[in-house]
Amino acid sequence: MDRARKTEPLRWFCQNLKRARKAKGYSQETLCEIAGIDLSHYGAVERGERAITIQKLFQITTALNIPMRYLFSGEPGRPSNENEDSFERLVEFLRGRDAKELELFNEILPRLIEWKSDK
Repeated sequence: MDRARKTEPLRWFCQNLKRARKAKGYSQETLCEIAGIDLSHYGAVERGERAITIQKLFQITTALNIPMRYLFSGEPGRPSNENEDSFERLVEFLRGRDAKELELFNEILPRLIEWKSDK
C-alpha cells in the first residue's frame, strides 16, 4: 500500500474532527475546556501529528454530542450510516420525554406515517 493510501484515513479523521468542532461553533480552546483535555495535545491530534486514546476521544465526542463513528466515516463530514444517524437523533429526542409525552408520541407517530404515505 502506498503512503498516500495509508495516510488518507488519518486525513479524513482529522477533517471530520475539525468539521464537527466548527459545526458546534467551538474554538479548540472551548472544546478542550468542555471536554477536559489538553489544548496542545488536541491541536496536534486535529492536525494529525499525535495519537489519541479512546478515553480522550470519548470525552471529545461527548463534548461535541456526536457519535464517535462520525469521526471515522470514509467521506469527511458524512455519517457512515445516515439511517442509523436519524435513528440515534430520534432516540436522543425521546430520552428526554416523560411517560405521558411518550404515550402521545406513540399514538401520533403511526398516524403521521400513514398520513405521509397517503400523500
